[in-house]
Amino acid sequence: MTERRQYSRGEWISAGVFVVVVLAAFAACSSSGSDSGSNDDPQAVRPTHARKTDTAGGDGLPVTASRFTEWPFTVSAGVLTCTAGAVIFEPAGGPRYAVNGTAKDSGYPDISPIWADDKELGYGLKVDISEVLNKGLSLC
Repeated sequence: MTERRQYSRGEWISAGVFVVVVLAAFAACSSSGSDSGSNDDPQAVRPTHARKTDTAGGDGLPVTASRFTEWPFTVSAGVLTCTAGAVIFEPAGGPRYAVNGTAKDSGYPDISPIWADDKELGYGLKVDISEVLNKGLSLC
């Protein structure tokens, strides 16, 4: 008979935090469009990948690693925007990435290419992105 692996307290806490982040992201995505009626609106959120965000102007919030407790990206800075519940992060010179499900459903590419792995947790788990997500949602 094989032995069952014993998980450490830290691994259980990390798994719990991961579940909470996923549920929070799901709740934010599912509640963002519920009051707006039909999604057949031709003026709905559409990705504008070709348009560059003015990092010095009012088109978004410039963010850097120093503004957050834990920086979840492999790039050092970018611009955070929110339109109709779609939170988007755009690194300098890069495409805009979906931070939440609403943005991904709107056609923005997944944030995975620049989402940092959590070296403490391992197992391919990512750094907690909830602080950036919450800041982005506060811009809506």
